[in-house]
Amino acid sequence: MDTFYFSVVNYTSLGLGDIYPTGHLRLLAGIEALNGFLLISCSAFTIFMIMTLRNG
Repeated sequence: MDTFYFSVVNYTSLGLGDIYPTGHLRLLAGIEALNGFLLISCSAFTIFMIMTLRNG
């Protein structure tokens, strides 16, 4: 359950810091945080474009 919690916190880019990755997992955690940020940003952009095109 700790691993899942860490992954959700990292994916949403909250980065609370109560669980720390060590060694090579630090790179993987950074990539996961970047991936989460990009997917959330792309989703928001897509929703914005759909709403803009429907109203215009």
